[in-house]
Amino acid sequence: MPYSNYPQSATNAAKKALRHKEENGSQCGTSIGWSRARQLANREALSEDEVIRTYSFLSRAAVYDQGKYFDENDNEICGSIMYDAWGGSTMLPWAERVANEIMDERAKNDNMEKRSINYEFRAMPESRTIVGTATVFNSAYDMGWYDEEMTQDVFANSDLSDVVALFNHDANMVLARTKSGTLKLNVTGNALEYSFEAPNTTLGNDLLEMVKRGDVYQSSFAFSVEKEDWQETNGMKPKRIIRGIKKVYDVSPVTYPANPDTMVAKRSYEQMIGKIDDELQKVIDIAVKSEININNELRRNALHLLKLKTLTNEL
Repeated sequence: MPYSNYPQSATNAAKKALRHKEENGSQCGTSIGWSRARQLANREALSEDEVIRTYSFLSRAAVYDQGKYFDENDNEICGSIMYDAWGGSTMLPWAERVANEIMDERAKNDNMEKRSINYEFRAMPESRTIVGTATVFNSAYDMGWYDEEMTQDVFANSDLSDVVALFNHDANMVLARTKSGTLKLNVTGNALEYSFEAPNTTLGNDLLEMVKRGDVYQSSFAFSVEKEDWQETNGMKPKRIIRGIKKVYDVSPVTYPANPDTMVAKRSYEQMIGKIDDELQKVIDIAVKSEININNELRRNALHLLKLKTLTNEL
């Protein structure tokens, strides 16, 4: 996402530094610093990484916020010049705020998961209403190396305040939104359901036609997990029980259901598995110290831990 809403005073500071360079032939700074000054002077948009680098520089160079470019001996104060080149004192709080927002969003996305299901998704007859089911409770999904199930109260404390209906999870293809009242969510005893009126746009009209024809019939939703645990089921396949969803980000009709996003689940599982070596060693230590055969309960515990360890090594 490009950012061009930085303060006008930051543009003025960059122009001041560029004017000094031109009038005095300044040798201060680097090509990157002067490139940033030209961006700000021309009101060009900054990328996310450029905002982060700008904040990084200004936060370290704030000591040079002196308001003057020459010292008492008429020598250039390069730090002060380049501080303005990067936008100066008013750019710092803006860059700090935006950089934190960017990092928070990236952290959120690192833990975002998506699920696609084959449950009901259709257009209502003789209307523009589209209804879908995001997920069903107490129903196990086959996620490949593990099964997954969401409990009935999984949305009890969820943030549903700003959920967006997107096509194919594409933020540029907005269909409806809870904040505007155009997207309705309904947590029933069995599922999270949603509905919206297809907007009278090219996207909305095309989607409505594709849904009515049956070309698009699957649904997906994006979320992050607040509370979960893992259980062993029959055989070697573990089961992930999601007991609390922190936030729902979007619900999406999808052309092709994406492969399950299992990396977040894998990280969660590995955190639990990380304790296995210690627990297994405890079982062995008890047996050694007692100088007797491992009893049935310890044997079961040891076998259970070894099975989980074997599975983890195969992931």
